[in-house]
Amino acid sequence: SSPPRPTTVMFHTLAQPPMSTRLRRLGALATLTVLVVIGCSGQLGSASKESSNRITPAAPAGTDVSGSIESGNLERTYLLHLPPASTRLSPTPVVLALHGWPMTAEQMSSVTHLSGVADAHGFAVLFPQGYGSSWSVPGGASTPAHKAGIDDVAFISVLLDSIGPRYSLDTSRVIATGISNGGYLVQALGCALASRLEGIVPVAAPLQSRPTIGCVPSRPVSVLEIVGTDDQAAGSFPDTLGFWSRTDKCPGAAVSSSLPDIAHDGTTVTAVSFTGCLGGTEVTGYLVHGGGHAWPGGEALGSADEFGVTSKQFSASDLIWIFLAHHR
Repeated sequence: SSPPRPTTVMFHTLAQPPMSTRLRRLGALATLTVLVVIGCSGQLGSASKESSNRITPAAPAGTDVSGSIESGNLERTYLLHLPPASTRLSPTPVVLALHGWPMTAEQMSSVTHLSGVADAHGFAVLFPQGYGSSWSVPGGASTPAHKAGIDDVAFISVLLDSIGPRYSLDTSRVIATGISNGGYLVQALGCALASRLEGIVPVAAPLQSRPTIGCVPSRPVSVLEIVGTDDQAAGSFPDTLGFWSRTDKCPGAAVSSSLPDIAHDGTTVTAVSFTGCLGGTEVTGYLVHGGGHAWPGGEALGSADEFGVTSKQFSASDLIWIFLAHHR
């Protein structure tokens, strides 16, 4: 029998132009200075400093598997990266990685280097392919997938149901990440598929100021938000963290710390954390001052003039491994 249809969540996000749209530089966020309290960082903030030094060791290469599945009367495709047997964890956790618009699953793998991190630490990475190289976010931008009426929340749910038993993967406690349009869908998954997720890591996809979201997760979900101040949506970074800290019923105020400047690339990073949240969850944000529409530590999405600077102060993919390991 088919799995139950996930509840639709109206998820009002910032405008999501195609990633080819020229970025508007916004400068540093004065609002962040008011929001955060200078002090010791949370657990993830402390551990993340290790990730700045490229913690991923060399490892034998894993395997890429191309597959397809029917969802919404359409054949949908995906790329699944499986780690080598020598490093594979048991049970094998999964990181779900959603590309931006317009991108492909293969490009997401190449930009993020997530497969190499997975090989070193033994988890699998699932790269689904969006309809028309895009995703349909409930209440979001008018992407090709949105115009076609695609239910991508249902697609992700069915896909996780399929790959779990087929490849002996633990799809009950997934970490979901994505960039840009894919990151906005990840925010929606945190609301609609919380029962399947351990945490979400949206990159370059913060919510609008004072988000109006029909979001009642079935259980608390940890959040790691990564945003560049030169991105077109960076101004809502404090509001995004505030929304999720309220959703996870975090008891105290945010604390922040600065990562060391190891790259000397004109960017700096502030880590902001809410800890002790419901169910042992935490809400953390990495604000990349001078960073653009980018996956930090990964490959640039395009020219610096068009997309801004891709910071090398930390590796977002290494940070995702720390996030996953911390919540296993």
